[in-house]
Amino acid sequence: MTLFFPSSSIIIKRQHAQGNNKYTYSATFTAYQADIQPAGPNRTEQNFGRIGLVFDAFVGTDVPVREGDRLVSDGKTYSVKAVQTWQGAGLLDHRQLVLVSQDGN
Repeated sequence: MTLFFPSSSIIIKRQHAQGNNKYTYSATFTAYQADIQPAGPNRTEQNFGRIGLVFDAFVGTDVPVREGDRLVSDGKTYSVKAVQTWQGAGLLDHRQLVLVSQDGN
């Protein structure tokens, strides 16, 4: 049983070393289901001189996402800022992610 209602399919991209002081993001895992929702207006943050849009995402505990990963869903890119695992007797287990939009909308 999942606690959330999957509304999006996500691709997880992880940063890998490409050479001396060069890093690139490449897809490591694909086609996981997630529920991505806008966070409240009080949870915005400065992001390179602009107000970033903050989102909450809910995924299953089997999704191997980490802080620093990027998520791509429906053409939008999000940066994963926090990952919290919630456990509730096996039935309510899920992960809550804090995302910041990298596209500006």
